[in-house]
Amino acid sequence: MKIFVFAAVVSVCVADKLPSHFGYASPQPSSAFSHRSRPASRPSFSAPTPASRPSFSAPRSAPQPTYSAPRSAPGPVVPILVDDRVHPDAGAYSFNVETGDGISRQESGSPVPAKEGPVTAMSGSYSFTLPDGQLFELRYVADENGFQPQSAFLPVAPAFPHPIPAHALEQIERARQEDAARSRQGPSQGYSAPSRSSRPSNSYGFPQ
Repeated sequence: MKIFVFAAVVSVCVADKLPSHFGYASPQPSSAFSHRSRPASRPSFSAPTPASRPSFSAPRSAPQPTYSAPRSAPGPVVPILVDDRVHPDAGAYSFNVETGDGISRQESGSPVPAKEGPVTAMSGSYSFTLPDGQLFELRYVADENGFQPQSAFLPVAPAFPHPIPAHALEQIERARQEDAARSRQGPSQGYSAPSRSSRPSNSYGFPQ
């Protein structure tokens, strides 16, 4: 027994002194069996990060076309020569306006009694230059009888009775002749709708 123990000790010592190229290394004491064991590290867990939500942006609308009214060349500035106004006072008023391009207008009014109650009676005139150079002028009165204009440029109806045109006389004569011809022919033959034929009977009778 002693020989066996001695041989084992010698073999261990020899193996420790052997070079490393023989592929043998002396066993190292394992840290797992050391007298001071380290506490096992606890596994760490991290909460999963929430997935980022996809972001959406509203589609951009196409630019709307813009339209602008055509600009006309500025015309000449017409000066106001006269501008007299009397604001209504108890229903009465008046104004007088004249511009540098030949336009003129005057008007005045006041309340007057009428059958249906007080009305405003107005009178005035206005004038301007026509394209051919003539001066147009109109005077008017407006009261309970309506609007009554007076101007040399207004059309005038012919006085009655007035001569009848020739073509109207021809139409009247033709109508007279047609009436005379119908009276000579006598009463016209009346037209009556044809009588309806008797419909066949759907009933069946016994022979006699």
